[in-house]
Amino acid sequence: MKKKISLLIGLFICLNSFCQDKKNQYNKSNGSYIKLSLYHKIFHKNLTKKESSSLKYSKGDTLVFVERLQELLKKASKHKNTSIVHEKMVYMTLKEYKKKYKKNITKADSLNFQFKGNDTLILISNKDFYKNKKGVSVLYQLKDSTFLEIYKDIVYKKYNSFGTIRNGKKEFMRLWQKPLKIYFTPSLNNYYKKKIKKAVKKLTHIDSLKISFVSNQKESNYIIYQIDDKNKNEYSDDIKNKKLVDYYIRWNKGRIYDAKLKINLTENNNNSKKTNGNILVQNFYQTLGRFFTTNKVPHNSIFSNSNTTKKKLTKLDLELLNYHYSYGICKFTSLKVFEENHKKAKEIIHKGGIMEFTHIN
Repeated sequence: MKKKISLLIGLFICLNSFCQDKKNQYNKSNGSYIKLSLYHKIFHKNLTKKESSSLKYSKGDTLVFVERLQELLKKASKHKNTSIVHEKMVYMTLKEYKKKYKKNITKADSLNFQFKGNDTLILISNKDFYKNKKGVSVLYQLKDSTFLEIYKDIVYKKYNSFGTIRNGKKEFMRLWQKPLKIYFTPSLNNYYKKKIKKAVKKLTHIDSLKISFVSNQKESNYIIYQIDDKNKNEYSDDIKNKKLVDYYIRWNKGRIYDAKLKINLTENNNNSKKTNGNILVQNFYQTLGRFFTTNKVPHNSIFSNSNTTKKKLTKLDLELLNYHYSYGICKFTSLKVFEENHKKAKEIIHKGGIMEFTHIN
């Protein structure tokens, strides 16, 4: 009988989240630390010079950083003496389970119940409907604490940098799951159309964020329009303010599905086109999620709460948007769940393990 080596990998499941095309499964920067002893068992080779220089020590264990670890593990799992075993104990709240699947609760289910706070959790990884689902596993995307605190402020208002959080109210991560289809109304000046198109080009490499332009309003889910002395047609009754630029987005369970972006030149016609265009683009970027502004970024950042018309998409802004649409985190979660996931992931990595998120449609 052939001897098999089993490697347990920490695994988080993101139900009803993103599923990506196979060709986009892995980023070139993917990698993680694993125990040196496991490295030799899996790959049966000596360390490269680059890997040797990455060695570090934690609680008596020697750890090595391996680039493209996800791809290498998949190749290693095909080796006749190696099998990669995923640890899949997946739960969801009983309330969500009943709502989503309309199935009777069995005695076996009740024996596997877990309790977390006021929630009862039911095991679903042993269910046929779960086993038959197709998903994509992606390595956890590790970020430093400074970056994460900025991200949590613009997504969850953790530090209440802008606006007021009502007591007991939870903020959830919101983003576009379906492709954006932008329609420019006939009233929109060509200068502003070009500014938006230029802004979109800067986002073409972001995972899972797809943006296109359509000529038919009925095919769109995002409308950009202009109000002035000659054009009075409103495309959104929800935009009540008379600000130069304003927008309104709609979502369902964290998934944004509709947006209206308006530039109002009726009472705001003293600025140059350049200034107006910059403000329009600032607001466009913010419609890509329900983002809040913060004082934790430079003044010229799109996400800064500074009152300036000279904001631009900085390197940090682009990194934040990349992260928001990355497959290396769970989607549509509350702040509490987001922080719990990251805490667990870092614990697993610190112990020399591997952390993955599986995205299932």
